[in-house]
Amino acid sequence: MSSQSAPDAFPTVAPSEELGGRFTREADWLRHQLVRLRLFIRNHELGLTLLAAVIGLCAGVIVSIVTGITHFMHFALFNARSFTGVSGMPGISPIATVGGPVLGGICAGVSIKLYQKWRDRVPVDPIEANALHGGRMSLAESAALVGQNIISNGFGMSVGLEAGYTQIGSGVASWLGRYLGIRRADLRTLVGCGAAGAIAAAFGAPLAGSAYAFELVMGVYTIATLAPIAVAAFTGNLIAQILGTQGFIVAISVPDIDLADYPFALILGVICAGIGVLVMQLVTYFERAARQPWLPAEVRPVVGSALVGLLGLVSPQALSAGHGALHLLGHTEQIWWALLIVLVCKVLASAISIGAGFRGGLFFASLFIGGLVGKLFALLLMALGYSSGHAVSLFVAVAMGSMAAAVIGAPLTMILLALESTGSLNISGIVMLGVLASSVTARATFGYSFATWRFHLRGESIRSAHDVGWIRSLTVDKLMRHDPLTVRHDMRLDQFRGRFPLGTERVVVAVDDSGSYAGLIDVAAAHNPEYDSAGDAIVVIDLAEHPHEMLTPGMNAKEAALEFDRLETDMLVVVDDLDTHLVIGLVSEKHLLRRYSAELDRHRREALGEV
Repeated sequence: MSSQSAPDAFPTVAPSEELGGRFTREADWLRHQLVRLRLFIRNHELGLTLLAAVIGLCAGVIVSIVTGITHFMHFALFNARSFTGVSGMPGISPIATVGGPVLGGICAGVSIKLYQKWRDRVPVDPIEANALHGGRMSLAESAALVGQNIISNGFGMSVGLEAGYTQIGSGVASWLGRYLGIRRADLRTLVGCGAAGAIAAAFGAPLAGSAYAFELVMGVYTIATLAPIAVAAFTGNLIAQILGTQGFIVAISVPDIDLADYPFALILGVICAGIGVLVMQLVTYFERAARQPWLPAEVRPVVGSALVGLLGLVSPQALSAGHGALHLLGHTEQIWWALLIVLVCKVLASAISIGAGFRGGLFFASLFIGGLVGKLFALLLMALGYSSGHAVSLFVAVAMGSMAAAVIGAPLTMILLALESTGSLNISGIVMLGVLASSVTARATFGYSFATWRFHLRGESIRSAHDVGWIRSLTVDKLMRHDPLTVRHDMRLDQFRGRFPLGTERVVVAVDDSGSYAGLIDVAAAHNPEYDSAGDAIVVIDLAEHPHEMLTPGMNAKEAALEFDRLETDMLVVVDDLDTHLVIGLVSEKHLLRRYSAELDRHRREALGEV
């Protein structure tokens, strides 16, 4: 071989080109594996269940990290050394009691200002994500909300961490699901898995975590979603235990339950419903009171934190979520007026904290408030001679579940939480009675849980996490006929009959000189023999129907169907807006209901796992 041909026979490759080629091959291999993983998850229930286990693992780790951060803050700010935390301390220095929350108010105000510069919208929570957005959540916004929740709880404000737990758990699940490109129904399931894993890890209660996901985040229970939700809950709980996160345990021992206790449990459930509704209304009151034009949004937390600090001087149990105070409630004796003071301070502190703009939830706060109400109720029965001392802890457990069911809106979750936290099936039975009484009373008199009440105040008609987002996306502009036939409103009847013989069209749209809608003309009615003798005296506007009734392109199918039902007609015109009334389309009731029914059936089959 000649020396001239050697370079052609043995080409040299630059090291950078060889390295780039290897990276390209590895990237192609990785993309191929992701495609295979996506297909496995989409086509096999086992794939979705394994992904749910990963989400539960992430939720357990995150809950443990967030809990550890807040415990460190409680130790640094309030010298809370025992497991009872801030609310369970016998005494806190006045400087820390007021200074801690005020410092938190300053930090919260700064975080609100920074968030407003970064985003101009409220973060989408798991319930709203599943109800309206098909499970789509922003991971960055969820992380920001968790940071604000840590500030709120860590500095002693009267809110729980459960909102942050579920937000970040579901946010991670949504991000992972969207990264893998899974279907809408499966993405909603993963969001529920994130919430289930977070609640199970926070409370050490996988059954309650699963029920929480079904009742609040999914909005419906199906066999197809049971395995992923349950696996995520048990995985989250297991990881939290491995990492040393202490679950929620109420050491209540009741040797016997009298038959006379059951009617009192019903009464207590109704009382808790009333107080729960009052708490939700108080949050709204303080929120509206704080929204003054002269009070900037970033200053409101400072004012609210000062008020909570003053309440903490009266009762330290008003600070933080109330884990430690609830533990002490079942193991120490208190007189009734001291309990009443703690109850009033806790209710006000929780309402002020959320009303002032602090991030957090009322899950655990409602449990503590319920425990206080239950103990006061038991002491009242003892004073009247209707109950003995053994029933105190019993009514504490009943009121805890009943209050939380009224506020959170998840009765099955509270029943299972009572079972898992007390380990007593007998107590769970009577707790169920109080929870059901509370839930029915709250729904009948108020109609909202705390989450759905907040949506209502924002103008959203969301009563649960049931998927209604597809209804909003099925709008009139996707259902209408885009080429409606139009005629001038002053066209003579004989001209109209000549242009549209009987049987050619069903309806024609009449428009005025500017092209605005003037009414619908029924072609069959225009050919009525009664008009034959009228000659030129009749113009089409004289036969117009529904001249002031019309649809707009942005209306969804459900709203349009209600209009058809109200007007008792089978055809309506679509205009560009309600100011100009320019005709852009025509919709028939038959076509709308057919499309609506088809979409409803498709989403039903998706929820049941049939597609």
